[in-house]
Amino acid sequence: MEILLKSHKHYGSLLLVLVLAVVIVALVKGPKPVFQRIVAVLVDINVVVGLIALWGSHKSISLLHPLFALGAIGLLHAAAKSEDKAKVVKCFSIAFLLLILTWAVNASWGPSFLKGLWMISL
Repeated sequence: MEILLKSHKHYGSLLLVLVLAVVIVALVKGPKPVFQRIVAVLVDINVVVGLIALWGSHKSISLLHPLFALGAIGLLHAAAKSEDKAKVVKCFSIAFLLLILTWAVNASWGPSFLKGLWMISL
């Protein structure tokens, strides 16, 4: 399961870049629904990989980690098919911030007040 945890971590970092790329493309060239939908599905895949890795590793994580991730997924899918530039930029920007918060909850550099909050183990 260690390989899945590492994959989840590194794949998540790549996804941050892709979510930011959607925002930049939407600002410069306008919304691209195909690209937006692909990025949203890739984030879904990373969540599934993370759940499988967590289930098998029996590690404890903060409940905030999946809650922030699910909030980001909701925003990504809300704007994935949209042609409205403002909606895409807002939703993907907020999702980007939520994904950074998701990462920060369990990262060594994250704020300490988030780390021990609502710990769960699967």
